[in-house]
Amino acid sequence: MKSSNMLRRQLPNLISLAVAVLVAVTMWYVVSVRDRLEAQVDVSIDYNGIPANLVVTDGLINKITVRLRGAETLLRSFSRQHLTQSLNLSHIKKGTTVVPLSVDSFEPLFRAFEIVGIQPTRVVVKADSLIERRVPLHAIIDSPLRDNAVTVENVSITPSSVLLRGPEGVVDYISSLSLPVMLDPKRTGDAVTQSVALDTPSLVTAIPSLVKVEYTITSGRIAVARRCKVLLIVENSRDYSVTPVELTVQVEVPESLSKNTSYLGQLEVSAMPPSLEPGQSGKAVLNFRLPEGMTLLNPLPGEVTVTRKSR
Repeated sequence: MKSSNMLRRQLPNLISLAVAVLVAVTMWYVVSVRDRLEAQVDVSIDYNGIPANLVVTDGLINKITVRLRGAETLLRSFSRQHLTQSLNLSHIKKGTTVVPLSVDSFEPLFRAFEIVGIQPTRVVVKADSLIERRVPLHAIIDSPLRDNAVTVENVSITPSSVLLRGPEGVVDYISSLSLPVMLDPKRTGDAVTQSVALDTPSLVTAIPSLVKVEYTITSGRIAVARRCKVLLIVENSRDYSVTPVELTVQVEVPESLSKNTSYLGQLEVSAMPPSLEPGQSGKAVLNFRLPEGMTLLNPLPGEVTVTRKSR
């Protein structure tokens, strides 16, 4: 009888306890199971610790893809961030080294989630010995004009050699560096100084990377006069007339090209007529097309008169 009464007194407490357990289980399900999602995020790789005597020649990827599982609200905010993972390469050797990407190596930021997958699961790094070698510089003189229209002498490069730094497999095969020097065909009799940037193979740096080139232009320039017809740039150009029909154009050219009809013939004078009705006249601006190395000397009228013929 006493036990029956005691059971009746404990019943409300038991019911409350059962309800509490049910609520706790339900909340656990809501938080830990129902609201847990998977998301795929891109993670940038930040490499560090590369040995000072090595240079990585291949295999460094920019990012990996990581699949995470966790609370929906956390995943949504996490996936909007710019994510970065450090990768230590202090243990790599000359040749090929496989660097695994394991869950344990990820930053503490990722530990709020379950890492379901990583793609790729490893980074295959190729490295070579980092060496230095001093090589001479060799100037290659070039010009936009053919047939040695521009000539130079007393070419010098300062410094005359540079220190190359890069992978052994590349630097070992470089005995000298070519230095292209493009001449200005409009200059003559001048002592010219240019700063030229060195062009080196990938992963190879030159010290210094900028050198000074000096030379003297020995070719001369001469003034010539050309009679040029004014070309009208318009459809049905026969329906228009222009005044003056021809112009005498004074130009300066490299001396070696002063009698080259093919070169001189590249000089063109043209004009584009304005919108005109038949019988009307108007002004048109002159345009000059000059070949490389030619300059205008005499001041010319900036406009010509164009007339549209009456039908």
